[in-house]
Amino acid sequence: MSTSRKERVLAATERLLARDRYNWRAVQRLWQPLVDQGDLDAKACLAHLILWYLSAPDRINNQMREHLRDAAQSGHADAIYWSCRRGKDGDVAADQELLRAGELGSRGAQRDLGALFATGNWTGPKDPARGVYWYRLAAERGHVDAQYNLGFMYILGEGTEADINEGLRWLHLSAMQGDWCARRLLADLYRNGYYGVPKSIEEAKRWEHLQSLALAKLRNKRTRISLDELRESY
Repeated sequence: MSTSRKERVLAATERLLARDRYNWRAVQRLWQPLVDQGDLDAKACLAHLILWYLSAPDRINNQMREHLRDAAQSGHADAIYWSCRRGKDGDVAADQELLRAGELGSRGAQRDLGALFATGNWTGPKDPARGVYWYRLAAERGHVDAQYNLGFMYILGEGTEADINEGLRWLHLSAMQGDWCARRLLADLYRNGYYGVPKSIEEAKRWEHLQSLALAKLRNKRTRISLDELRESY
């Protein structure tokens, strides 16, 4: 499925759910023609929508789990990622599947691997340098949270040599995509001169203003269904 077509279907899905938050039937009708055409991405996305966002009967949920398994077995990176996320903490097999999803190109998996290697909060090792590696893979492909975390690691000098300019570059990229955390951090850095960032009250005020706009947007998102996670899938 092309990126433009996927965006049209996702936007239509959001409109459907804005009218009726629990209408899984309408969502299934929207995506099913693509699934019937053998579109692997559509199969994975429909399964993810039904299982994570909606409440459908057991019969439908079982069918969606089968869709997700089929897509994962066919090598769909995000289907593998979404499947392994259903595992419990401390699940070695799920963590290995997460690695496979990242290696196959799932941006969500790459971002999660960055966090897990950075913190050591999984069955694998703590290795901040590999955390930087995985964050960078997702960040270079536009994942806003990965950009934020990569920028912060450069600012702190965790997993890499401290590089204020590189850190600010990634934080700016994340912030300009609307990330509230990145805008808040930039405001703090510029206002207080933390970690050697040059103080700039003008820059701090600019990011504080943009932070307030991002917070208002975040609050609005909580009142509606947003499918940004599916937009991040490859």
